[in-house]
Amino acid sequence: MINQEYSLAISETLDILDHTKKADVEKISERFLSFLKENASKTYVSKIDFNKPLKEMNLNSKTIGILSIINKKFWCNDEQRKEFERILKQNELIYQNELREKYNPDNIFKNRNNSIIEENSNIVDEKSIAIISQEKWYQKIFNIVKRLFKIEQ
Repeated sequence: MINQEYSLAISETLDILDHTKKADVEKISERFLSFLKENASKTYVSKIDFNKPLKEMNLNSKTIGILSIINKKFWCNDEQRKEFERILKQNELIYQNELREKYNPDNIFKNRNNSIIEENSNIVDEKSIAIISQEKWYQKIFNIVKRLFKIEQ
């Protein structure tokens, strides 16, 4: 069973194939076409304006994916298929680089540390630096003993 989103995408794809040249549709295998027909949404109402070019139709991304599969498997010759695969790989690399830049943990923590340092640099002055530096545990004990016996430093 296919989820609703893919069912609608398959319906859009079949609607586009209904408006495609018969010679091109005949290149698609019967098995694939029957799969599409079985899994298409029964309640889908077409909102596609076929007077516009394919780029301007505002198709669902899943529909574009299905059309890409059809193009690669059934409509492209070997040379076109290689070029199509090259473009897909190039697009995937660009997408992965964008994700890496956006979600790189090193950059996330680096940016976070820089903002914390900038905030702290505005707050910190020389007196607070002296307060922040802490004595060692044995030095504290030694100072307490000196105060008990009132020994001056």
